[in-house]
Amino acid sequence: MVKTRPTLAYLAFAVAILAGLALAVTPASAKKKSKPAEPVVEESAEDMVFAKSFIGKTYDDELPIDGWDDLGGGLVSPPIYVHEYQREDGTLLVLTSKETTPQKGDTPGSYVVLDALLVSKLRPGAVLSVACVQGDDQTLRFIGEAKGGDQKEMWTDISRAWEISLETGAITSIKPKGVKCTNPTF
Repeated sequence: MVKTRPTLAYLAFAVAILAGLALAVTPASAKKKSKPAEPVVEESAEDMVFAKSFIGKTYDDELPIDGWDDLGGGLVSPPIYVHEYQREDGTLLVLTSKETTPQKGDTPGSYVVLDALLVSKLRPGAVLSVACVQGDDQTLRFIGEAKGGDQKEMWTDISRAWEISLETGAITSIKPKGVKCTNPTF
């Protein structure tokens, strides 16, 4: 008996070859290239472990970090504070803390670190601002990768943003829509 119909395996093989040829001859300009909504940043595992090692750490008044410049910070909303540091290579570290004992006279206040954010690369001309708002909420509880002109008080060109929880101090990534950051040179 002679088979006149090709086997299923033969048909699947032929379809795969034809599909491969179709893809190979498609011009590069016809292939869609998608751009990510925000920069893809790979933080080193070592840096992430370093940043997260501060969570739960207690300190009085200030928290100096060897090899990092203290860029300052301030009150988000009682009892949550934010503080920013920068390493020589430009990497930024943001810590949120909770005031556990208020300052009394000459005795400094005590704090515990609640969360950490590490940002290693910013887009050209951008800064990381820990003084941002969103919409009608005027609480400075947002962090943004911001860019803008020196003549404006608030920058609205925000490529990445994070929110600081007023209850827990946790830092979470959010969509930057509606976030405005104060101009650091204004």
